[in-house]
Amino acid sequence: MRICIFTIGTQGDVRPFAALGRRLRTLGHDVTIVTSDRHRALIDQAGLGHVAIESDFAELMTREQALLDSGNQLKVGRAVARAMTDWMPRWAEQGMDATQDADLVLGSGSGTILGDAVAEKRGLPFVQAQFMPLTPSRYIPPLWPAPRRALPGVANLALSHALRVATWRLLAEPSQAIRRSFGLSPFPWRGPWYSSEQRARPKPVLYAFSRHLQPQPIDWPKERAAVVGFWSLDQAQDWTPSPELRDFLAAGPPPIYVGFGSMLTGRTDSLTQLVLEAIRRSGRRAIVATGWGALQPKGADAPDDVLFIDNVPHDWLFPRVELAVHHGGAGTTAAAMRAGLPQVVVPFVADQFFWAWRLKRIGLNPMLLDRKRMTAQDLADAISLAGGGDVGATAQRLGALVRTEDGVANAMEALERWGVRPQATILSQPPLISDIRARSGQA
Repeated sequence: MRICIFTIGTQGDVRPFAALGRRLRTLGHDVTIVTSDRHRALIDQAGLGHVAIESDFAELMTREQALLDSGNQLKVGRAVARAMTDWMPRWAEQGMDATQDADLVLGSGSGTILGDAVAEKRGLPFVQAQFMPLTPSRYIPPLWPAPRRALPGVANLALSHALRVATWRLLAEPSQAIRRSFGLSPFPWRGPWYSSEQRARPKPVLYAFSRHLQPQPIDWPKERAAVVGFWSLDQAQDWTPSPELRDFLAAGPPPIYVGFGSMLTGRTDSLTQLVLEAIRRSGRRAIVATGWGALQPKGADAPDDVLFIDNVPHDWLFPRVELAVHHGGAGTTAAAMRAGLPQVVVPFVADQFFWAWRLKRIGLNPMLLDRKRMTAQDLADAISLAGGGDVGATAQRLGALVRTEDGVANAMEALERWGVRPQATILSQPPLISDIRARSGQA
């Protein structure tokens, strides 16, 4: 079977699909990921096909650093919509080229819009794959802003629907333009979820996060929504640390990890100095990852017990550190949870606020931090609390549970239940889920 996956965003939006695609490839499927050319090396490393599409989020975030620093999520959403409108003129052609021989289309994040339209145009089955809970529920608050206290179920439901409509209004222009380019009927003002045609043919959703992080609520319909577990691209066996990193780890107790991944800020120097001062006050050794540039060693007065690095596979590094300070991205949250780490979350944008709140609810993130108002002492206090015994014990217990999950096998089981499961071409009969789990060591 030929499977085409549309995902638009940062590396964290692509890595889980590289993990999913690599497993599907071992079962004989031809998997192509449609995304920015910036992620080609990661996709090539996984042995998957790649079709480049106009969608450079790194350039967008560099251009909109001031908006990220402002914390105004509405303005950030408008900037994304403008960028999508700029990219959109070539999307129709690129999307149709990518799916020329496809049998199944998956779409995630901003790529959902294009994947859905292409699949409808070609008459192909379409499945969403998301890394945050988007289906409204009485039991889950809206993704943003994260509540400071529990809300009544009816409030959660109403606010989630309101946020869904508001998000659609931000993205309606590029979304409707894509549909017009394919000659498809436009969605109603409130968005696709409220279309009678869409309600008659709902698009199923795979939620690629662990039930131990966010359980599937009972009011999500199982016939079209499934929390399947993390899709993790392990690279530890194929990666060799630098002598500097290896020596630093061996020189003392496990350090803490600090990194904000693909986030950017126009206040790099001040944020870096705040982080270094918090590390000093916490009394910890630390590895600081520069990522896309939110933290930088240039001009920083870094002590000997702090090591700056570029990028290191999380599945290699996280088992060697005490706890993780990060931005709350879905991928970093997953990696830290799998490693059994306490977490301190400093959210920048979008669903990161929700994951910070959710990690606090399950006992892995000791306090909610506001990046715009956070002081070095606030961050130091959070680090000290996260390093406490209770948080560490909870992290170890949940990490052991997460490591027993096989998110890819669970996803395939859900696809089978929905009647769209890929069938392996290298086997004489479709593999049983128990066989897949046994081969992956999860029996």
